[in-house]
Amino acid sequence: MTRKDELLNAFKDLLKTYRNLSKRQYEKLKHPNKPTIKTLKKHTGLTWNELKKEVGFDVVLVSKNKYDSTNFCNKECITSDYEKNNATITTKSMNIKTVEQALEVAKVDTNLWKVERFVINSWEVTLGADKAYVNKPQTYTNWQVKVWLKPKVVEPLEEAIRLLIKDIPKWKPIKRNYKFPNTEYALEMVPYDVHFGKMAWGKETMQGNYDLKIASKWFLESISTNINYSSNFPISKIYYILGQDLMHVENFMAQTPRGNFSLDTDGRLPKIYKTAKKATIQAIEMCLEVAPIEIIWVPGNHDMHASYYLSEVIKERFRNEKNVVVDNSEPWRKARLWGNLLVGYTHETHVRTTNVINMLPQFWPELWGKSRFREWHSGHKHKKEELKFAPTTTVGGVIIRQIPTLSTIDAWHYEHEFVDAVPAGESLIWSKHNGIVAHYTAFVNKD
Repeated sequence: MTRKDELLNAFKDLLKTYRNLSKRQYEKLKHPNKPTIKTLKKHTGLTWNELKKEVGFDVVLVSKNKYDSTNFCNKECITSDYEKNNATITTKSMNIKTVEQALEVAKVDTNLWKVERFVINSWEVTLGADKAYVNKPQTYTNWQVKVWLKPKVVEPLEEAIRLLIKDIPKWKPIKRNYKFPNTEYALEMVPYDVHFGKMAWGKETMQGNYDLKIASKWFLESISTNINYSSNFPISKIYYILGQDLMHVENFMAQTPRGNFSLDTDGRLPKIYKTAKKATIQAIEMCLEVAPIEIIWVPGNHDMHASYYLSEVIKERFRNEKNVVVDNSEPWRKARLWGNLLVGYTHETHVRTTNVINMLPQFWPELWGKSRFREWHSGHKHKKEELKFAPTTTVGGVIIRQIPTLSTIDAWHYEHEFVDAVPAGESLIWSKHNGIVAHYTAFVNKD
């Protein structure tokens, strides 16, 4: 193919997309594949109108007076005017009567443009016998549809979700030829407060650097270490907690849902999402080598919406895996019963402690009645802590177990003196008869 043919083909493709462009509009059009008029003339020797005729896009002239019989359109007359921040589409036809039809014939990409407003009008034109298709005067109805368009603004969160779904490969469940044991033991995997996307500079905080690369490394190492720690027990099920501030922010302004101020982040929201998604899938695959897994969504105050969207992606990713169950139901607090052990999940216990304790019998009375050992597992405070309270004088104690964070402190924590965090990931062994019988902590390696 000659250089002339390449240029004419590129010119023709652009006119297919942006129909009825004037010479001035073409010059203002910004497109990576657009040959300039100067380049086209140099290689073809053709003027603007000759170029349009050469590629089969002749100019359609329409009378300015819409009530003049010469303005009768016996074919579809379409004009398009595209600018950087707006566009207009005008059609005149006997058949195009709706906005949807106008957008279709003008080949408007509705993924990039949205309708701002529109006008539809019609008028009758009577043609004499010499101009009508039949040998007598005929009255026709012409329609004009004019549509004003604006570019669609893709929200960063929407863009992130699209990238996540697009990034999911076609996947078939891994065939595991071994049978999982049916025992009294379950493993609870609690990677709390990972804060993917947090940025910390060790020279400023005096407790080490933190970014997406470090977060992924520490996260996966803690999962692997806790799996190794638990290998002395025959595990028949794994409870995996998804959320609990897995991500540091959830909008393009690097803010939490409350949006009080912007945080220090490593990368834009789509990059944070993709990193968290990749690491989570790897962690789930590692757990599946041990036992069937139930993934429980418990949102944090940093990612209450973002972690939910991620849970939907994970649910779709493992939809054909019979050994994976995802519970991303609406309640932010959840509970599970394993034998006579009842464990409730929440992110923060900032309300009165007695209220939190009494939520177990209030919201899950049947599970409460079957349990002997009762606990709440909470995150948010970024430190390890265990407290024991008596909800009433007639009921046994409930343990509130504070799970530590997997991330180090950032400038905000340092400034406000929240410096108690010792980065670690934890896991717990459940027994159907004896409650929690083992508790493992995988401290991160900062080297």
